[in-house]
Amino acid sequence: MYNFYPTDMIQRIQTVYLFLGFIFAVLFLTFPLGNIDINGMVYVVKSWNIVSADGTEKLDYSGILGVIAMILPFIIMILCIYTTFLYKNRLLQIKLGKINIFLHVILVVSTFFYLDGIKSQFPGEFSYGPAVIFPLLAMVFLLLAGRAIRKDEELVRSADRLR
Repeated sequence: MYNFYPTDMIQRIQTVYLFLGFIFAVLFLTFPLGNIDINGMVYVVKSWNIVSADGTEKLDYSGILGVIAMILPFIIMILCIYTTFLYKNRLLQIKLGKINIFLHVILVVSTFFYLDGIKSQFPGEFSYGPAVIFPLLAMVFLLLAGRAIRKDEELVRSADRLR
């Protein structure tokens, strides 16, 4: 019979790392990717739109990279939560962690190409926002989670050898 004890899951450091990966995906969606200053008017660039700082005017820019930068964080969030609850299956956790890191690489690349397209289409001074660093920080925490999961797996295997 399988018993679910959430306290078992919370006590593991990789749960904290996976939760931080989830938080950075949420922050990526809420913070601006950058700002464009066009003739004194400041526009805030997010993954789903470009709107003036006061919210009165919206710039039209569409592209597949913006859609990727908008959808991937949701997939990453779901994967972080799902991986957290697989604490009994460490090998699958490691595989899903690698997939999550790969998705973060895709997110970083698509975000920078998305922002490069915006910079080339709209004349003005562009500055990067805080959200561009969040996927990189999340990758660090996902790598740490993978390392902790591997250590757990090695510990379990060594304990099985002793029996």
